[in-house]
Amino acid sequence: MADVAHKGSEAPRVEAASVAALATSADPWRDFLVPKTGANFLAGWLALTAGRLSDCRAAVLLLQGESGVLGFAAGWHLDDTVQTLAGKLAARLAQRPEPLIEKAGQDTLIGYPLEQGGHPVAVAVFVLSRDPGTGLRPLLREIHWAAGWLDARLWQGQAATGIERADSAKLVLDLLAAANEHQRFDGAALALVNAIPEMTGFDTAALGMVQGRGVRLEALSRDAGFTAKARLTRAVEAAMAEAMDQSAPVGFPERPDGRQMITLAHAALARELGAALILSVPLLVEGRAEGVLTVAKSPQPGQSLALDPSAVEDLRLAAAAIGPGLKTRLQERRWISGRGRALAGRAATAVLGRRPTLSLAALAGVAAIAALILVPADLRVHADATLKGATQRSILAPQQGFIAEANVKAGDAVSAGTVLARLDDRELRVQLAAAQARLAKAEQDWRTASAAGKRSEAAIASTALDEANAALSLVEAQLARLTITAPQSGLVISGDLRQRIGAPVSPGDQLFEIASTGQYRLFIDVSEYDLELVRPGQTGQVTFSGLASHSLPFTVATIASVSDPGAGENRFRVEADIDPVEGLRPGLTGTAKIDTGSAWLAWVLLRGTAVRLWFWSWRMLP
Repeated sequence: MADVAHKGSEAPRVEAASVAALATSADPWRDFLVPKTGANFLAGWLALTAGRLSDCRAAVLLLQGESGVLGFAAGWHLDDTVQTLAGKLAARLAQRPEPLIEKAGQDTLIGYPLEQGGHPVAVAVFVLSRDPGTGLRPLLREIHWAAGWLDARLWQGQAATGIERADSAKLVLDLLAAANEHQRFDGAALALVNAIPEMTGFDTAALGMVQGRGVRLEALSRDAGFTAKARLTRAVEAAMAEAMDQSAPVGFPERPDGRQMITLAHAALARELGAALILSVPLLVEGRAEGVLTVAKSPQPGQSLALDPSAVEDLRLAAAAIGPGLKTRLQERRWISGRGRALAGRAATAVLGRRPTLSLAALAGVAAIAALILVPADLRVHADATLKGATQRSILAPQQGFIAEANVKAGDAVSAGTVLARLDDRELRVQLAAAQARLAKAEQDWRTASAAGKRSEAAIASTALDEANAALSLVEAQLARLTITAPQSGLVISGDLRQRIGAPVSPGDQLFEIASTGQYRLFIDVSEYDLELVRPGQTGQVTFSGLASHSLPFTVATIASVSDPGAGENRFRVEADIDPVEGLRPGLTGTAKIDTGSAWLAWVLLRGTAVRLWFWSWRMLP
């Protein structure tokens, strides 16, 4: 078969094909009306169409294949010379899909493309023995009407392909749903192998999973209690191992694509089952075979069977979809009934005395567990802790303005009355001058009216004088608040205005935060899981990150009733009293340990991790 390929702007390439290999029709009407294959239909259509064209001596049909390129599909009275000319004409039509007429010596070539979705899917080339002249229009009309049959056949084929793909997807989803109905591996495997015979044409289905270097049969359709040592079981496992070793579907007697595979174990399984067809498909997970799905079908009397390529592809897709879920379920099962049972069996054997060394080790383990249960230990609650001053004051902007001066930063120690910052006073100075001038004018007006004895004007001037005095007092008060001072002695724990000189501030903006020194409060964030153990009056020790060499004692004072979510859990604020020592500073963080009494050593060691996880997983089991 010759192909017409496209690569960018390059001219399509046409490869020669043997004329004898092209489909031809001995009985065009039979092939057209009741074709046995698609090739018969194409050959019949081409012969009938060419026969209805005057002076047509040869014809060829090129069809788009799965690779997307055009290839020779059928011929009528074709020879090598005509095939070469037709191939070149079809190459040009593939680039420009519109009817094309071309002279070739005494012959006239008519090329007619058939498009679907804006792309040529078929090209018919007819060779006329003479120039049609004025009869060209009727010829093209005849070809156009005939092309409708070919177009309908192509659409029918695409619809059939779509239906086949939909059926394949439905089968995969149904098998996946059957396996997902069960959370445990045994139920999922049995449901899968029982669903396959009902949804496919096979009689028997088996599922095996990789164990060590071999495959272990896990489920057999319609047989929930198969014996692991039975002869059939060994034959099935051998066939599964054969497919797993080749990491590809293995069919017996042969695969539909003709690929040669090793099928010795499959032949033995076919004899054991009396089956005509055996197919094994590996369950590949991340490119590695984790199991094998094997199906078989026995023939009816007088019936011959062959593997359908679509059935092989459907099972391959189903295996790819089901494999990861089965692997996960198998791993979960092995922890309880596999590894757990094996460990319990070995421990029991050791205790019974077949291996004295293991017996002693088991007794030592029992003694260690008993010691963990019987030995008491101090129970402490661990939590994050933060040190803060006994009093903390926030310094807010008294009014709107611009930062003109910043004298301190976070970390500086200050005394009460220390100037922390100043706001720009230029605008207020202008307002002060205006207020003073307004006051002087009001005083002058009042004196003039009083001296002239004009009581009404004097009263009005007196009111204006009072208003000017109030305005002046307001401006002076605002000027006095431009200087921001420390309300108490302590440590500046937040606020650095040095990088904001000239920046505006609004009333209520926090500029600094000052914490007192010498007296502190310790805040401990206790998890809700440990809150029931904490009581006021309990003692403990705290170690700060900045003072890792010292552990300081504290006493629990109060427990807040409001939780604060953090670090993946709800935590409650516990306030404690702590004695001041040298080196303490507000803002230090560390870890606090609250003494809550005594408990078994095992509970002290495991209560925060393994026991909680085990208890939670036990509650979540169905």
